[in-house]
Amino acid sequence: MAEKTSTAPSQDLDSLLRGLNEPQREAVTYGDGPLLILAGAGSGKTRVLTHRIAYLVQTGRARAGEILAITFTNKAAQEMRERVELLLGSRVRAMWVMTFHSACARMLRADAERLGYTRQFTIYDQADSRRMVKRCLDELGVDLKRFTPAAVQNQISAAKNELRSAEDYGQIVGSFFEQTVADAYKLYEREMHRANALDFDDLLFRAVNVLELFPEVRERYRARRDVLVDGLRQAGWEVPPPAASMFAWAPIPAEFRGIGTLAFSKLLLERANVAVAPGVGFGEHGEGFVRIALVENRQRLRQATRNIKTFLAGRNDLPELRRAERAAAAK
Repeated sequence: MAEKTSTAPSQDLDSLLRGLNEPQREAVTYGDGPLLILAGAGSGKTRVLTHRIAYLVQTGRARAGEILAITFTNKAAQEMRERVELLLGSRVRAMWVMTFHSACARMLRADAERLGYTRQFTIYDQADSRRMVKRCLDELGVDLKRFTPAAVQNQISAAKNELRSAEDYGQIVGSFFEQTVADAYKLYEREMHRANALDFDDLLFRAVNVLELFPEVRERYRARRDVLVDGLRQAGWEVPPPAASMFAWAPIPAEFRGIGTLAFSKLLLERANVAVAPGVGFGEHGEGFVRIALVENRQRLRQATRNIKTFLAGRNDLPELRRAERAAAAK
């Protein structure tokens, strides 16, 4: 079925890209394959992501129904959706623009029965979950002053975040406390299933389960082939594998405006041991970004960004940077 035409005013690519600085434009128009962007607060990461979505749709590289845009909080998801709607109009309705938990909950509403839950399952918040943990500990006769419900709940949550089932966790216990958690975890899962309930950690954990266990479900969601994540670090997710194209944007103070790329790159290489790709961009408000050259693994990428932040924190280097620029221009 053909997509409905957007009711919002059509924007050509020139108007879409207008107002982006050079590093932002480079990210928005990036080719195929994984891309990781590291940038400071207020540097325009969400703007890049929303413009990237519009770019993919307007160039025909993706249909609206093939896009999954994920962020961490409900507020951020709402803002992202509103920004995309301004760019693409009603086509945003075919996209999944939501939080990690909302996306997983939607998946599970469609396929929960495969895991033994009904589609009308209840989602327990942290307080509901803790009450269930306490009930399980009471049933097991655990001294709640010694092993509090909060401590046991935290351990169960940590296990789920590592995709460890109650059975898996029971195989790695090394202390009496961990054995208590294992017993409580097993009983907790049984009681949650009986109540047709999932906690927040379950939304992610069970979504992984349903994708791993059922190839037909996995194939269905492959249609969402363009995945854009805002707040990857905040969510605690791993960065792309070493084979991915990785570069970082390190914020540059506005005082560095006017410094030539050649001198700036040379000083960064000498002082921060970081190779910089061509192009230092500054936005309309003076903020800037330096693009780190392609690195082969995420450890070196992290070290490079740390080195740049340390270097840029020393504003006393600015006069020397200007002298280096004048010397380079004189040659």
